[in-house]
Amino acid sequence: MNITEKTIKTKVLDFLRKYGISDKSKILVAYSGGPDSSALLWVLNDIQKSLGFSLHAAYIDHGIRSEKEMSDEYIQIEKIVAELDIPCYIRHIAPGEIASESKVTGRSIEDIAREYRYRLVEEIKIEIDASHIAMGHTLDDQFETLIMRFFQGSGIHGLAGIPQKREYFIRPLIMFEKHEIMEYINSNGIPYVVDKTNLDTVYLRNKVRLKLIPVIAEIFPGYRKSLSTFLEKMDSIRSVLTSNNPPLGVKLTKGGDTWFYSDDFFAKPDYQQVETLYKSWDMWENRPFNRLSYRFISAALNYKPVGGSNILIQGYNCQLLHHKEKIIWKRVVVLSSKKSYLKVIEEGDQEIFPGFSLHIEELNEFPEDTVWFSRENLKNPVIIRSKMTGDGIHLAEGFKPIKKLFSDWGVLPEDRWKIPVIEDRSGIIAVIGKPFGFKNRIAITYKNNSPDSGKFVVSASYMEMYK
Repeated sequence: MNITEKTIKTKVLDFLRKYGISDKSKILVAYSGGPDSSALLWVLNDIQKSLGFSLHAAYIDHGIRSEKEMSDEYIQIEKIVAELDIPCYIRHIAPGEIASESKVTGRSIEDIAREYRYRLVEEIKIEIDASHIAMGHTLDDQFETLIMRFFQGSGIHGLAGIPQKREYFIRPLIMFEKHEIMEYINSNGIPYVVDKTNLDTVYLRNKVRLKLIPVIAEIFPGYRKSLSTFLEKMDSIRSVLTSNNPPLGVKLTKGGDTWFYSDDFFAKPDYQQVETLYKSWDMWENRPFNRLSYRFISAALNYKPVGGSNILIQGYNCQLLHHKEKIIWKRVVVLSSKKSYLKVIEEGDQEIFPGFSLHIEELNEFPEDTVWFSRENLKNPVIIRSKMTGDGIHLAEGFKPIKKLFSDWGVLPEDRWKIPVIEDRSGIIAVIGKPFGFKNRIAITYKNNSPDSGKFVVSASYMEMYK
């Protein structure tokens, strides 16, 4: 046994013990087949007997690479997990789906792929009832992330780096440098696959790794030690600020909005106000998007309390409202055209716009060709509205821009605002085309729901056009 293998196994074992991994634990490894996740899978497999936990793997195909490359990779992945006798759960994202969503939304392929990956791995975790998800991040990933966050303007929490543990996510290799992982891989003959997209500098992390870090290393040869020291200092500062300024109690309304007391908020220093805004945003069930920029929320830091109701921040379909003794995040969708509508779904006959109504009710049995959703799977609020720029729906064949869907149907541009789009907090879940002579389309995640688990929102054969 070489010293690197012994060191890695000892430190990972100490890591797992530190975070309470025991014989009752079930660890799901986010496994890409690359060197880092392969090393993680191998070392956990070796340690498994010492602590008695069960080990599983999750592999996500992002639908970005060629069919030939993916086919070769599947063969290698299946061979590796079979050799280790580890159950492996594979999920596929339709080819081009992430790229299409990136084009429609303007977000990077990298960010969208990360969201898909985390969501699918977490779904597998729930499916197999795993206690932890193990990620293969290394110290090099930590440095790359820190550099990116610095130039993206992150605050203290962001500059404290990737945590070793966050909720059920654990990163047992975060203390090792990449060259140590490669030494462990090579000395033990551990097989791994090479993802060619890791060399494509169209992706930000690759650009930082392949272009920026070599320049930093040339100018500051000791940058790794300096960044490690910086991370320790930032973590200490974060701990002091958190202990001296305990977070405000953020509460949820029945409708899923978040709020906190305004007097407590205004009494806090700017740093604590920012942390409260981020915390309340992350808890907000009705938020229109995931990531909140500092530039957007910084306007609230200059607000001077006055009487009545006042808007601290507004934009991007949301507002931060100061109302009496509370500050509340509210969703506000502003449609640009007069030929537009937005309504929260209600039971009964509901006029959507003059001349068109839907009948909506909860049933346990319903006619065929009905648009229905399992009530327990809906993420309130559920709204019905006209199409907006950038809309898209996830179908069995992949992500489909609504604009393209209407074009395929042959809907005249002047009539497109009429066709209802149904949306909950997770995004668009249906497009109601049947009353207008087209098809109803339901998002794949809702279309596959079982009708045996309770009541349903129904709106289909009851739809009528009122002349």
